[in-house]
Amino acid sequence: MKSKIKAIYFDLDDTLCAYWAASRKGLRATFDEHGFNGETEKALEAWRSVFKTFSPEIKKSHWYERYLETGEPTRTEHMRRMLNEMGIPDDKQAAQLSERYAFFRDKNLCLFDEAPVVLSFLQGKYKLGLITNGPADIQRQEIATLGIEKFFDHILIEGEFKIGKPFPEIFDDARNKWGLQPDEMLFVGNAFEHDVQGAKNAGWHAIWVNKDGEINPGTEPQPDATITDLWDVVAWLGLAKPVAQHSARK
Repeated sequence: MKSKIKAIYFDLDDTLCAYWAASRKGLRATFDEHGFNGETEKALEAWRSVFKTFSPEIKKSHWYERYLETGEPTRTEHMRRMLNEMGIPDDKQAAQLSERYAFFRDKNLCLFDEAPVVLSFLQGKYKLGLITNGPADIQRQEIATLGIEKFFDHILIEGEFKIGKPFPEIFDDARNKWGLQPDEMLFVGNAFEHDVQGAKNAGWHAIWVNKDGEINPGTEPQPDATITDLWDVVAWLGLAKPVAQHSARK
């Protein structure tokens, strides 16, 4: 079955790049710069508290249409709600914090060490694609910051396609791009429901990138493999790793 695969699509955030690490660093740098009377930890806790309720709200409310185009409105609203929770409401300050957070997050964004080498190794052997959820402008900025557009034959962004993972439409569009069958497609991603189950429900093969040791929820469908390093995609495909890279993993 692996020998039938002709196209490989990757998720972006926390599959190819350390998005949440960049987010945490960006938030801390923003709050340290602002001061908050030495209460950066309090600000971080308030931000996390708002995230738990506001993040799921975005895709189920009037925010979603704006979110698809640009990350600024919801990012600023998140800061506004955070300040309210801290008892210091200030819309102007929320906008300033939002802008600085976007700057610092992008500044700290980086690829996982093996990502560009693995993509380069697979390029030319398979059709390579990217399917990523998120606002159109933010995801395009990430792709530019990371310098990875050159690796992909096809890029699908939720904000541009107007629907994201785990819905089958976005997976079907990727497959139809090449006129391939579902079992000729492989998806590699870190989000169990959106990436793995979304791809499997569309008939694809799927590999779960689990760098943080998350517990498998045990729900069906299950991934074809679980990995911690992108070189394991190459091994799963039955390809021989370059000697230098193989030695580096020992």
